[in-house]
Amino acid sequence: MTSTTTRVNAGLICGVLCFLVLAPVTGRAESEKIRGLLENEDCTDFFYGRTIPEGKAGEVVDRYVDVLASGKVSSLFLNINARRTNYRSDVWGEFWEGYDPNAGDDQPFFSAIPKEQVKNWRRLIHNMWQLDHEGVDYPARVIKRCREHSIRPWISLRMNDVHINDNLDHPFHDELWRRPELFRKNHPGYYARALDYAHPEVRDYFWKLIVEVLDRYDIDGLELDFLREPYLFSAGEEQAGGKLLTEWLKEIRQLVNEKAQKRGHPIFVGVRVPAEVETALGLGLDAPTWSREKLVDLVVVAPRWQTVHFDLPIQKWRQQLGDNVSLAGGLESRYQPEGSGAVRHVTPEDAAGAALSVWSAGADAVYLFNYFQGPSGKGLDRYIQLLQNLESPEQLQRLPRVIGVTTRDVQVPGKPDSPPLPATGSQLQFPLQLGPRPPMGWNAEVTIELSAIGTSGGSPSVQINEVSAKPVMMQKTKPNMLKFVAPASAVSGDGSDIITVIGSKEKPLTVRRVEVRLAPNDEDSKVK
Repeated sequence: MTSTTTRVNAGLICGVLCFLVLAPVTGRAESEKIRGLLENEDCTDFFYGRTIPEGKAGEVVDRYVDVLASGKVSSLFLNINARRTNYRSDVWGEFWEGYDPNAGDDQPFFSAIPKEQVKNWRRLIHNMWQLDHEGVDYPARVIKRCREHSIRPWISLRMNDVHINDNLDHPFHDELWRRPELFRKNHPGYYARALDYAHPEVRDYFWKLIVEVLDRYDIDGLELDFLREPYLFSAGEEQAGGKLLTEWLKEIRQLVNEKAQKRGHPIFVGVRVPAEVETALGLGLDAPTWSREKLVDLVVVAPRWQTVHFDLPIQKWRQQLGDNVSLAGGLESRYQPEGSGAVRHVTPEDAAGAALSVWSAGADAVYLFNYFQGPSGKGLDRYIQLLQNLESPEQLQRLPRVIGVTTRDVQVPGKPDSPPLPATGSQLQFPLQLGPRPPMGWNAEVTIELSAIGTSGGSPSVQINEVSAKPVMMQKTKPNMLKFVAPASAVSGDGSDIITVIGSKEKPLTVRRVEVRLAPNDEDSKVK
């Protein structure tokens, strides 16, 4: 494998000739936007939650894709790696390397895994092994089935996954991830053992995987997922590292263009970056420059994992990116108002509110992350219905939706952000993107949670864009949870909505949750 420097020099020597040769078919399709519902399937979900009958591995993979087609997914982003690959790779170690399907749970492969976790890990690993044993190349089979359904197949690469990095003896880790000299520095905690891209060995390691993917699989797009994880450089070195990363992306873009020429069709390049522009730039993820220099075709802006965001700054990102790229807003599957507070799985109404906010702000696509299929039966039917709802902004406007204030989980080292909740004061304002104004006959229900009624100066009042909302009787079992209702005409319709919570000057309020539910009075259209 040549070094990064060698590849750059080679690129400079043949750059003009390559451009002339590749001009007819490159990674870009200038007049084409990437639109619709985009689904990311992580590298373990398919294998973790199902039993695969012997000899039926390929059929089970097909059914997995069939479900997404039923949900009107337009592009599937198939993640094939964390710290190993879920297919038999020639350049990385695969997840099941060293596993003996005929040995017991006491085999060396499982020695570093806590005993109570071995059963689940074995099911995951055995299913991966079984596909390979039956001659099923998982990415190839998924790609083939996608094309049969006219779903665009992408491969998504996690560029710095840190799962289980507190146990470096775990079989999850390929050898490079066990080398402390390659770890980031000056940032203790969960991300301390992420790899530092300042090291050529790290970039070459991922380069090999990128080359293999492009050589082996006929894909429509390659996604570099920089939200797994966004910390690619030692703390304090992000700006210098960002320049290095941009130069590396130029090499990747050229490689993709070469492969597109050989394939005879465009291959897009996408990236996934933190939700806030300032955060992405602060971490060296300079998506505006990547757009301006036509290094990428798709930018997905999203939270990392902790919670869905209902207020992705789509318009701000569009101003930064221009029209060179498609822009997608990413939805996570958890809902957490404050960092240390209660969390729930995203409901259909939560997802509807977040997706409509993305659509109405002008994004080209909605991108789902960690929205897993789950088992068959009614749960699977509800999953398909959820996907179908999110695919169309027109459909979403007819359905009840929830929009809330949530926490943030990605920060630039040394520059912590102030979380929006909890918030304390006698008059508090919370900007929310409530989306298009609902039709006549709908209500806007505001729910707020206080730290304690007894210490907050009594019940507060609430306004939506200066329109007073009326208090509604709540269950006595939830004395700190208050609900208010206003006509849906209070919603601005342009996404610039303000929820104002007014308390007593003598005893300031401490608010821990703010959410708005927009729904018809009669509830006939409730999301199923």
